Amino acid sequence: MEVYTGEKKLNKNILNWYPFKENSFILEIKGDVDSLEIDQFPQLSKVKVETIDNISQIQENKKFDYIVMIGCIGRIKEITGENLKLDQTIKMLEKYLKPDGRFLIAVDNKFGLKYFSGAKEEILNRKFESLIGYNNEPEKIETFTKSRLERKLKEIGYNTSFYYPLPDYRVPNVIFSDRQLPSYTDVDKYSPYTKEEASTIFNEIDVFREILKTDKNMFTFFTNSFLVEATKSTCDTEFKYISFNNLRKEKYQLITKIADEYVEKQVISEVANEHYENIKKNIKYLEDNEIGQVDFIENNLVKSKYIDQKYLMNNILAESLEKGDRKKFDELLEKYIEIISKNSYKETDYSKTVFAKYNIEIEDKSIIEDLHFLKNGLWDMTFKNCFIVDEDKFLFFDQEWNKPELPYEYILYRSIFYTISLRRFLKIEDLFDKYNLTKYLNLFQQLDSKMQEEIRDEEAWKFFGINSFFDIEATKQEIINLNIRSKAQQGAIDNLQKENKELRTEYEKLQKYKEEIENRFTEKIYKKIKRLGKKKLK
Repeated sequence: MEVYTGEKKLNKNILNWYPFKENSFILEIKGDVDSLEIDQFPQLSKVKVETIDNISQIQENKKFDYIVMIGCIGRIKEITGENLKLDQTIKMLEKYLKPDGRFLIAVDNKFGLKYFSGAKEEILNRKFESLIGYNNEPEKIETFTKSRLERKLKEIGYNTSFYYPLPDYRVPNVIFSDRQLPSYTDVDKYSPYTKEEASTIFNEIDVFREILKTDKNMFTFFTNSFLVEATKSTCDTEFKYISFNNLRKEKYQLITKIADEYVEKQVISEVANEHYENIKKNIKYLEDNEIGQVDFIENNLVKSKYIDQKYLMNNILAESLEKGDRKKFDELLEKYIEIISKNSYKETDYSKTVFAKYNIEIEDKSIIEDLHFLKNGLWDMTFKNCFIVDEDKFLFFDQEWNKPELPYEYILYRSIFYTISLRRFLKIEDLFDKYNLTKYLNLFQQLDSKMQEEIRDEEAWKFFGINSFFDIEATKQEIINLNIRSKAQQGAIDNLQKENKELRTEYEKLQKYKEEIENRFTEKIYKKIKRLGKKKLK
């Protein structure tokens, strides 16, 4: 299945992270995803892959280390020549598997959240068919939940390890596992998509958040699909979480793989090798300048020491505000600014700055005189890419980018602007004012847009933009617009309150005048009645 045309196909992500053993022999049975292409998989350079459409194509005496079945449920009859179930198909194939070999199987979840939202299932291209088990079809189509799939594989003698690709196994943005399930704060690290001309009735990420708030383990019931490793030996559980840079151009794409003790970066293809080498240079720069980091190079690979997410600077800043500890928040921010501004200098010549490189017009070029520039502008030294341990030890990671002649104030701007959690506790406009960033906002926004355009893959951006409930750039602008509208609305509210106060004063005057008139009128009527009464008595 080609999700979109372009220089890359995202469906390769389902296995291009997997730690295949060197010199292994892999059998790929074609399903709805062509998941293995040796020329696009650097880590497959020392393995042999054989791809088939039908079991009859397998030579009788061959034995494989891996048998790959990605999206084969709709093709079982074509593959085997019979109407078999998945477990029966595995039993038929296992004679070609080495004793310590393993199956890698990807299937849709019958109760995947996207099907509740109205996404069409993959076999008949209809809405809600998976949820009702295809019960109107003459030939029963097999469906799976995690418990059913796990039970079926166990019954035929297999140990299993489950992975959960999101949005699904066809175009994974992230892959979770039982050893690292998502929390409601990090389930948004993927972009949902739907088939062309399809429509959904809710944003699945929002619903996943509510599910995870209720019970983290419910995620495995509603996840959209499964990738399962099945073996009669011991499952390989080295990596527990994998993420991809799907919105980037291929030359900037990496795979991040998290194990228990370390994190490893891997190129998506050979095209990204130059970018990978630049990351190593940035690691060396931070080391030479004695700036704390968790990244290191081992066996020519970029790795990091694994640190729990609770130590991320953005989480610690938000937590300090939530607890009302503004002093701690300010102290951490000042320490952070001291680090990122290290070796900064003044530059008054516009032509030498990063703004000139990106042809960003500045009407009054003297505006840059108060900025502080860096020869090595690591512009992703943000709150989200920094751990704080032992109270005041700052450790940076994932420093992929280096833009010369970049002001450190731009890095500070990005940190504040993209840390959405801060907005729950304070106005980021106040921080911009405090750190003298307000007058540069338009300039920094233009620079940010230019740099993002340089990196992102337009076809992927367009694909996920069409299929998303919200557009990232539009959301950013809406936040800006919202702040503007809020100020305008606050001004209107102040005016209304002033007018209301004036009206209330006028009303009170009228009420008082009314009472006076009524009293006078009552008094006159009383006197008149009294006079009439006297006349009658006479």
